[in-house]
Amino acid sequence: MTEENFLQFISSAIDRLEQHKNILVKCDVDKSMLDLCTETISCCSEIKGIVSNTKQLIKINYLTQFQNDINQILNVFSYRRSYQNLDFIKDDDKKQIKQQIEIENRTKQLSEKLKSLQFNLDFFKKLGFFSKNIVAIGANGSGKTTLSKRIKQCLLTAGTVISAQKILLMPTFDAIPNIVNTSIKLQESQKRDKSLKESYSASSTSISYVLDECKMLLGNLLAERNEVRNKFCDNIQRGTNKDYELPKNNLDNVIKIWNSLIQHRILEVESGITFALKMKTNLSVNYPAYQMSDGEKVALYLIAHVLQSPKDGFVIVDEPEMYLHKTILNKLWDILEDERKDCIFIYLTHDLGFATSRALAKKVWIKSFSVPDKWEIESIKGNELPEELLMELLGSRKNILFCEGKKGGIDEQIYNILFPDFTIIPVESCFSVINYTKAFNKMPNLTTKAIGLIDSDHHGADRLEKLKSNDIFSFSMAEIENLFFDESFLKLLSETLLVQDKNAVESIKNEVILQLEKEMELQISNYISMKINYYFTDSHLTKGNNLKEVEKNYVRFKEEIKICAWAEQRKAELEKIIKDKDYKRVLSIFNNKGLKQIAAKHFGVSDFTDRAIDYLKNNLKAQDAIKKYFPVEIWNRIELNKL
Repeated sequence: MTEENFLQFISSAIDRLEQHKNILVKCDVDKSMLDLCTETISCCSEIKGIVSNTKQLIKINYLTQFQNDINQILNVFSYRRSYQNLDFIKDDDKKQIKQQIEIENRTKQLSEKLKSLQFNLDFFKKLGFFSKNIVAIGANGSGKTTLSKRIKQCLLTAGTVISAQKILLMPTFDAIPNIVNTSIKLQESQKRDKSLKESYSASSTSISYVLDECKMLLGNLLAERNEVRNKFCDNIQRGTNKDYELPKNNLDNVIKIWNSLIQHRILEVESGITFALKMKTNLSVNYPAYQMSDGEKVALYLIAHVLQSPKDGFVIVDEPEMYLHKTILNKLWDILEDERKDCIFIYLTHDLGFATSRALAKKVWIKSFSVPDKWEIESIKGNELPEELLMELLGSRKNILFCEGKKGGIDEQIYNILFPDFTIIPVESCFSVINYTKAFNKMPNLTTKAIGLIDSDHHGADRLEKLKSNDIFSFSMAEIENLFFDESFLKLLSETLLVQDKNAVESIKNEVILQLEKEMELQISNYISMKINYYFTDSHLTKGNNLKEVEKNYVRFKEEIKICAWAEQRKAELEKIIKDKDYKRVLSIFNNKGLKQIAAKHFGVSDFTDRAIDYLKNNLKAQDAIKKYFPVEIWNRIELNKL
């Protein structure tokens, strides 16, 4: 169907609906039916406007679906012909028409059909006219499986759903199935709801159907290949086929794709009926296909399913990553998308790696779900955040806390303990924390907000104060590990570890100060290097209108970098801290991840950091001991969210 054909169809449909509305008015039919008819006309007019005005080429898949929906609506009404006027309707006819509509409950029928059309229209708009494949990302509980069922209900025969729940039993066949029977079963299968999440009675046939699904798919492949080959041989016998190349069929293609993915085994069909496996290292040894691994079975099931999906249809895949090894996951779906270019693939997933791998697909976020069938869906638009990270954040129901460090590192572990009300996202450097926090909070229509948390590592007070306006805060330690050197925390931990030396904590403090004195030149140099980095990041070279102005501005820019003065100032600051034995101040300016060795030595343990994290996790007093180093703005934010 072309857009021109569709526009002719929908224009005619709107005219007919207007006539039906006039008949309803003339026959004094219930107002609810009249309102539904008016709403249907409005919906059809909107669809017509979209198709007429859009500059994108709308896929035939969706035009066909709209046509099916509208035809279903037109079938609700009694009259099929067009009439110039309604004089043919007499008083007796009015009563009969009214009774017919009310007795046959056509109001309910129209309501259901209209609901389907409206859902498709809404979905159509949100998902960008289905001009490309779709990846819908949502956290567990966001209604992904329910959405796949709802889409299937509206698509009827125009698509198929591949459920996340699969019970795959490899079948054996005593005879080649009949193509007529298997085709009917396949078409019925493509109409069914295959989710196992619904409750079912002991007498339900749904579970037995799911158990037989693999048999149905493979049975139709066998029957189709047998039919193709029989016709080929018959045509050769009759002399009507001069091309002696065997026609292609789905089963041969399924086997070819499966064998290209599985490296150590070969799948074959023996005697035209038996699926069997061979080891690539020893082709003389066969074993039955039911001995496949779960991943191999799923790959075969998915290939068979997609290759037999309706032409120009929709392939809705709930959790496409389920049971598949990462080494074949992306390659499999790349191949299937290429094989079925006529289809639109709709993936529903929470696997961010897979979502990112669908580079050309439109990404949408299932923001929320309300029973029974209301989803809030938003497009994921490109911004300054990496796509995979952005999708992870959108799936969070908590506010975001960006921090330094790596995934699974000390920063993330500590913050998960101290800030359970936030989703903790480590992004390595303080520059990334700053940039990602700003980028996330600039995004519109979010239900969550982000804060950034950096250490006070060589940052000036003015710079830290300025960052607060962007919800980026610092804690008063030079390194995250320095939190475990808080004096009260060390005392609590020493009691738990049963440290015999009563002066162990005091010895740790003295040795940390001594270590700073030894490293003074290194600490000053690192401080100056970072200060220059921050200066370049925060400053901008004044624009010049000619080369002389550019050079002049550059000289002025460099003059602001006073390495010697900064070094002398820092040296004086460190000398005073050491002289005063200001241990708390030492922790706020001393960058040395090797300090843990000092604590380990005096406490008599080899895994000081691990012991400290475990203790922090299980002791509220320990948590209180280090919470004081974090800014009051964060605690206020947490209390505000609880209101």
